[in-house]
Amino acid sequence: MDSAQLTREDRFRMLLAEWHDRAGAPDWNDDLLRLTDEWRAVAWTSGGKTLLAALGLQYQEVALCRALAWLLDPSGGHHMGRELIDAFFEDLGLPVERNAPVSIRVEESRSGTRADIVLRVGGQTVIIEAKVFAGEQPEQADRLSRHWADDTPVLVFLTRTGHLPSTAKQSADLWVARAWRDLARLARDVADREGLNLSAGAREYIETIGAL
Repeated sequence: MDSAQLTREDRFRMLLAEWHDRAGAPDWNDDLLRLTDEWRAVAWTSGGKTLLAALGLQYQEVALCRALAWLLDPSGGHHMGRELIDAFFEDLGLPVERNAPVSIRVEESRSGTRADIVLRVGGQTVIIEAKVFAGEQPEQADRLSRHWADDTPVLVFLTRTGHLPSTAKQSADLWVARAWRDLARLARDVADREGLNLSAGAREYIETIGAL
């Protein structure tokens, strides 16, 4: 390994250490944008195209779900306000209640069954079951439908390919399928239409799920 490669790897280690040290700082958004630009500037041609990919987090379902919940949260620091969650509900064919309160929960559990993301806007509920490479658990789709039946939710199966769940035997007509790239496209369309100046973290995340 030549000295140029060692220098490049040393730079990566320095950037990664700074990334961890600066996480949560008040000016974290500016830091992330700067670090992302510096990361790309050192020409890591063998790595991923986004910071999440470079850190090996692009396929981590829990991390991706938490980031998606943040992106849909009107109070998140992504600069999208409630535009994305309203657009998502509209995409699902649900009425948009622009002044309704929004509640978002990650990993909500009932009777031993866990829902990845539960969105509640006014009187409407949407449950997102997200997959990257993991398979479905036994009767998972039917259990989600059964345990949250009192909420009369729209059930969204979110995957890399946009297929319906195979474990929806009794609940097949309640599920809709979406791909991660569909949400990335929706987020980009909303940002372009509304002229939003997305945070660096939002741009990174959207780029990451668009490549899943």
